[in-house]
Amino acid sequence: MLDSLHLKSTAVFTLLLGVTAVALAQTPDQNPQIRHLIGLDNIKNNASGQLTVQNGVLQFKGKKTDAQIPIPNIDDIFIGAETTQGGGKTGRVVKTAAIAAPYGSGKALTLMLRTKVDILTVSYHETGGGMHGVIFALPKGQADKVRDDLIHAGAHATDPASQAAQAGGKQ
Repeated sequence: MLDSLHLKSTAVFTLLLGVTAVALAQTPDQNPQIRHLIGLDNIKNNASGQLTVQNGVLQFKGKKTDAQIPIPNIDDIFIGAETTQGGGKTGRVVKTAAIAAPYGSGKALTLMLRTKVDILTVSYHETGGGMHGVIFALPKGQADKVRDDLIHAGAHATDPASQAAQAGGKQ
């Protein structure tokens, strides 16, 4: 009886794992969704959208609103990395279901749903002189490209090696 229950629960867990893999694999890489974490006044925190560098501005375009930062106003650009919960709504549902998985088998699934993202922080000033900062989460490997695009468009940025040295000295 116990072996039959274990076999059924393992089969359900395997099916759940397969459905999750298919759902997560359907995420397209073209035009990756960028998350605005914080910093833009007219954009909600954690809003998804597109980030572009063109016509002298860094533009974040969400579903309903957009925000622009003139490139000459950018004072510095910082890049980092972070591990987050992946999979979006599907990932949250699967993670909740994994809690109920038998014999602690759901723990492996929650580890698989973690994903690394790049963090892009842009420090800028408004025309009146006020200092601001905005933080974006980008798919892994995308922040360097955006940073390079901003620098080529004329944004000010500290050399990444200098940033690392300064961060190391502040410990």
